[in-house]
Amino acid sequence: MRGWKGRIGTVSPTYCDNAQDWLQPLPEGVNVLFATLGVEEHTPQEFQQAKEVVGRAARGLIRAGIDVLILGGTPLVTLDQGEGTSGLAQELEKESGVPVTTSQDAAVLALRSLGIKRLLLATPYKESLNEGLKRYLEKLGFQVLALKSALCKGPREIGQLPPETPYRLAKDAFRECPQADGIYLPNTKWETMGVIGPLERELKVSVVTSIQASVWWGLKTMRVKEAKPGYGRLLENLQG
Repeated sequence: MRGWKGRIGTVSPTYCDNAQDWLQPLPEGVNVLFATLGVEEHTPQEFQQAKEVVGRAARGLIRAGIDVLILGGTPLVTLDQGEGTSGLAQELEKESGVPVTTSQDAAVLALRSLGIKRLLLATPYKESLNEGLKRYLEKLGFQVLALKSALCKGPREIGQLPPETPYRLAKDAFRECPQADGIYLPNTKWETMGVIGPLERELKVSVVTSIQASVWWGLKTMRVKEAKPGYGRLLENLQG
């Protein structure tokens, strides 16, 4: 059986072309099951359509036999006027008994677990999504000291960004505000897993990314106290 130690389910609004990013930090015996919804543009219409089918895709993964479930899509949480997919996560958990969260909620827990209060944001998003994310984080008590963005139109453009983009954006933000406690790189579509280690070594602050935080939450919830090395302080602290 693939995933004899545990199976993480994730629902992604966009098509998944980066499964390796999820699998890289996982220890032997842990697997990921993906459901993708095909959002191609970052528009309110596309997000609304995605929200309407997230529940169906999530329930399909639960029937497939996962141990934990993560609902992806930062904008589906941060731009919603109500509870968005955070509310759906609570509903699904109550209904199924399977622990459920969103990738954004996992990231918030990760930031707090590392003691990060004054953070730097480096995102691939266009301005409207950046504004929504900043407001969301500040409402939760974080100080966003600087925000740098690649200003991509949608998922297709984000997926084409090289790893040097999040790396350079994060370093630019840090040069402006070196007093920050840490760096947050949201979105699972761009390549961030490989830049976590270099940024932490060079800047001496913790780095949280969407995939890394989701993997951390999944492993921690399944009581798997190990991850492959090289993917940041967050995953190194699973024993704690």
